[in-house]
Amino acid sequence: MRVSNFRQFFALGLHSAAIIAFQISLMQLVSNVQWHHFAYMIISVAMLGFGAAGTALAICREKLLIAANWLIPLLMILSGALMAVVFPITNTELLQFDVFALFTGGWGFTTLVINYLIFFLPLFFGALAIGIIFLIHSNNIGAYYFANLTGSGLGGVLALFFMSWALPLQVSALVGTFSVLSGVMLSDTKTLKQNLVAALLCLMVIGWVAANPGVLRPSSYKDIALTRQIPGTELRIQKPSIYGFVEVLYAPKQRFAPALSLTYQGEAPGGYIIFVNGNYYSHVLNQYPQDNAHILDYTTMKLPFVLGNPQRVLCVNAGSGIGVSHALHHGAAHVDAIIENRKIVSLLKNELSVASGGVLLHPKVEVHPLQTRNFLARTDSNYYDLVILPLLSEFGGGAGLHSLREDYDLTIEAFVQMIRTLRPQGMVSVSTWVDHPPRYSLKLLATLVQAAKKSGFEHPAKHIVALRSWGTITFLLQKTPFADYQLENLRNFSQELLFDPFLMPELLPFERDAFNALSDATLFQKADSIIISSASAINEYSFDISPATDNQPFFSNFVNLGKIPRLLHQFDLGKLPFLELGFFLLLATLAKSIILAVLLIIIPLFVLKKSQANKRRTLLYFSALGLGYMFVEIILIQKFVLYLGQPMYAVVAVVGTMMLSSGFGSLFSQKLLPNWETMGKIGAIILGLLIIKLLILTPLLQHTLAANFATKVVLSLIAIGVPAFVMGMMFPLGIRYLHKHHPAQIPWAWGINACMSVVSTSAATLVSVEAGFQTVILIAILIYLIAAMAFYSPFSKKSTNP
Repeated sequence: MRVSNFRQFFALGLHSAAIIAFQISLMQLVSNVQWHHFAYMIISVAMLGFGAAGTALAICREKLLIAANWLIPLLMILSGALMAVVFPITNTELLQFDVFALFTGGWGFTTLVINYLIFFLPLFFGALAIGIIFLIHSNNIGAYYFANLTGSGLGGVLALFFMSWALPLQVSALVGTFSVLSGVMLSDTKTLKQNLVAALLCLMVIGWVAANPGVLRPSSYKDIALTRQIPGTELRIQKPSIYGFVEVLYAPKQRFAPALSLTYQGEAPGGYIIFVNGNYYSHVLNQYPQDNAHILDYTTMKLPFVLGNPQRVLCVNAGSGIGVSHALHHGAAHVDAIIENRKIVSLLKNELSVASGGVLLHPKVEVHPLQTRNFLARTDSNYYDLVILPLLSEFGGGAGLHSLREDYDLTIEAFVQMIRTLRPQGMVSVSTWVDHPPRYSLKLLATLVQAAKKSGFEHPAKHIVALRSWGTITFLLQKTPFADYQLENLRNFSQELLFDPFLMPELLPFERDAFNALSDATLFQKADSIIISSASAINEYSFDISPATDNQPFFSNFVNLGKIPRLLHQFDLGKLPFLELGFFLLLATLAKSIILAVLLIIIPLFVLKKSQANKRRTLLYFSALGLGYMFVEIILIQKFVLYLGQPMYAVVAVVGTMMLSSGFGSLFSQKLLPNWETMGKIGAIILGLLIIKLLILTPLLQHTLAANFATKVVLSLIAIGVPAFVMGMMFPLGIRYLHKHHPAQIPWAWGINACMSVVSTSAATLVSVEAGFQTVILIAILIYLIAAMAFYSPFSKKSTNP
């Protein structure tokens, strides 16, 4: 390639940034029209484009190298153009896929495969260009890998920049321009004219897509799609943001009635509804504190105001402020409202201030755009009279759509923190929809019981009461045992609004379903067992209702591998995925990734000469690097979501820091000899750093959770950057080793690394759900041990060293 080294490095970094930014934008787009599980599924398979590129390089190595001068720029230009058009193509009525169609027969699976292939194309062509560059410069791979990783790290920032102001369908088009420009930059004098013409045509297509982004077509089962079908519904506001795509619909006939008492005689309010990525976020109610009645007074969520007179109130994940207005209505002197999404805070204070009754502008209200745990860590003990959490689950129980989402607000540790902030008679109030079969209510109760025990409550049953309506259950945990007058108030309130006491000391059996009878007694029996002996009751139940912890913060997941045989005895195989869709999509994604990865790894073996040695060691080494690196990256993202207080901050901090640090490590590795001794020593250093991380990372993050943001950033850079710097040396050292001894294996090795990276995303998530984050780190240590030993056999007389 007759192009200066600087232009090569810059173009490679720019193209790498575009690929990462495209993946992030594609995940946002798919999350909008489907759910985040399916976005994860699509990306994992589309990312196999990198593995397929490695396979193509291994099979057609000589032909691709001969054509490299004109092929690399053309591949980048084509990749950029495809980034702009692939999602608009799948967003058509003909190719639109619905995740529920997988389990209902018909054309669902066929449409899924077509979607996979379409999303696969830009990543395949883009990765093929990178792979050819790596192959040409394999002896100087450290410098080129540095450019690739640095660009990838900055690509996350680039995606967030565009997502903060551009519509979702515009983002992928905009990032595609960077790949097109990269292709032009790498054009030499012989190919510049034709590449400029191709680039101009592609930029015209990209510009048209960006100027005419069209409308997202969400699944017919998405909340926003269902609301749009209601007559009189209008789209009023659209706001892109790094927290998700915010849309506000005006739907006067979509009523807000969260399991209202049958005694309610008024008209349920309708109006504005906020959606984030197509998912219901909150109604917006014009409910002023001085109004005579509040809509929540006719629900079980009034219970804390029946049993007490809270003056200082904390509303966790306050949504549009309905709970805040409820607290003000009952005379609260001060309300702290935690709303993480700054874009929604801005909407409620400006465009929707009148529609929301100006609740966030009230002088007694203070809004905190923080993650709950960060706020609690900074809060004094004995401060609040009441902590209110939002209504959990969905009407009817949902379909496991949030089962793989971390929720650090609902772990044992979170409730212990909430209890610490309470005054002596302070309460924590949390409500959930009644689901069938019971899952949310039982898991929530088990969590409250364990939090009470960890807070030093000898008899949790004296500190917990619950009230049930036909649709919701509200739990109250009080720092001191409930007094007799409070229990009497609970009974009176129940009779007044036709609710039933669900849990309370000295509760009589007939009181439990006096007004709202259940079809069976499972809920009552399991709840009583959890209060008495939670461990045995949890283990015996068909669903996983064990409390979530900071090590396993998947509160909405109710399935694990050990429970599946028992569930299959109770439910038809075709119906089970509709109860816990997320978990089964994870298993399907992992299975498909493994099958495709194995195929892409095996195919080149038919081309590679049998005489070439060390194929087994190459397979072990680069498989371990792909698996180990992603295991560490995923676990750090999950850990730093809690620490930094914003999911997007965590993604940018972890991915960006790891990529940049690994890039510098790659550059530094160019000074080292590429032999098994060096790789073994670097591997040993990585093992030591990961063991230290296993032992001290969690205590360090917990101890500094209340620190200021600047301190957290510095600690994050050290905790993430130091191991990543050393980890970044392993791949280029391995490539340089192969360049010297087995150059034909280089594209195969690169493909192996990419394939295993895809497999590891699903595998690491499954391990996190099943065994916790600490186990993921432990497995990463074992994987890097394999990498360190791959080219070294102390029992072999034949050295694999040069």
